[in-house]
Amino acid sequence: MAGNQSQLDPKFIGDTAWNYGAFALMAATGVILNFFIAARLGIEALGVFNQIYAVYIVTAQLAVLGTHDSAQKYVAEYADDKTIKTSITIAAILLAGGFGLVAAIGIFGLSDAIGRLVDSSSVGKGIALAAPGLFLFAVNKVLMAVLNGERRMKAFAVAQGARVAVILASCLIIGMLGMPPHVLGASFTIAEIAIFPLLLAVVRLRPPGRFLGDCLADWLGRQFRFSVRAVANGFLAESYIRVDIVMLGVFVSDRDVGIYSFAAMFSEGLYQVPVVIRTIANPVLVRLVLVRDLLELSRFGRRVMLFSLGTFFAAAVAVLAIFPYLTPYFPDQLIANSYSILMILAGGLFIYSAFIPLDFILMQAGMPGRQSSLMTVNVCLNAALNLALIPVYGIQGAASATAVSFAFSALTLNLATWRWLGLPGGLLFSGSRWAPIDH
Repeated sequence: MAGNQSQLDPKFIGDTAWNYGAFALMAATGVILNFFIAARLGIEALGVFNQIYAVYIVTAQLAVLGTHDSAQKYVAEYADDKTIKTSITIAAILLAGGFGLVAAIGIFGLSDAIGRLVDSSSVGKGIALAAPGLFLFAVNKVLMAVLNGERRMKAFAVAQGARVAVILASCLIIGMLGMPPHVLGASFTIAEIAIFPLLLAVVRLRPPGRFLGDCLADWLGRQFRFSVRAVANGFLAESYIRVDIVMLGVFVSDRDVGIYSFAAMFSEGLYQVPVVIRTIANPVLVRLVLVRDLLELSRFGRRVMLFSLGTFFAAAVAVLAIFPYLTPYFPDQLIANSYSILMILAGGLFIYSAFIPLDFILMQAGMPGRQSSLMTVNVCLNAALNLALIPVYGIQGAASATAVSFAFSALTLNLATWRWLGLPGGLLFSGSRWAPIDH
């Protein structure tokens, strides 16, 4: 089984193609949405929207509290046992629903304070409208993690595409009706409401019968313990590429945040190129680690890294070549002012792109605590560099700080796999001596 699992087989390639289709829709939605907001509502409104988005994505990780990572890992591990999979899914939904409700109420209550922190009442009002969506986001995230663990990646891709399509439609309607910028925050809540019944139908959840009483309590406890150790990684992984925008909101104007966030939107799109591969690779990594075959794990890792690096390079060249031609369609020299930011961010991401598909490998190996420790180091460096450079160099400093942190993250992941997975030389230089995985 290990040998077959290590291959980039037709299913892996096909699943990747489907999810790149969803990613293309997400990228197109981002471009259209940013263009529409900037052109119709102004660059300041664009800055407001992207700050709401950054806060929503970061706090959404508190809402789900790592339960999606637990569900994906254990569903992949018990892929051949329908009864246990059902218990895993129900337990994860119950946990996520509870965590999500608490987060939604908490963020709603803190929305005014967040607005004051970033000196923008519009941001605070928008967060209040987005906050109710955190409850269903947590549940939806778990349902999508179940699809991921089962390697039902076509359904996963459709759900991803549906979410961004609803966000786009909602924002277009809000803008066309001439509503104030903060109302755009409601689009996130609307999207989660829309995709929830779709995911329930696709997952086809059924009660596990008499096994429920014996198994559900065990899985509630087991997944809670996993989630608590994984939550820092989930929270920090999502905030990692948004630390710069959140910190810029404290130090610079909404207009400057709008300029930076426009470039960051393209950078985040490029970041998603290897993230798509990571989503496909995660359940394969679970099975390879399960059988303790580090030789096949190393071979699979190298194939995935090369595939990701080549795909990212092609996407980055295309984006950087096309970007200047957008100048006539955006106001106030937005393209000219943001192009240098994009180039800096893309340079740092190029180094990291080979490692991104494997950067949750410790999680798949059943080491959520170590995974969280690794991500904590990466985010702390990113935040420290941004804190040092933004007050002096503004948005250029934020871009430089983030690019350096991307390169550093590649180094820390390589060292972590060397130390904790027993791969001599790490992912880049793993040799022929294999140590057992120590959980």
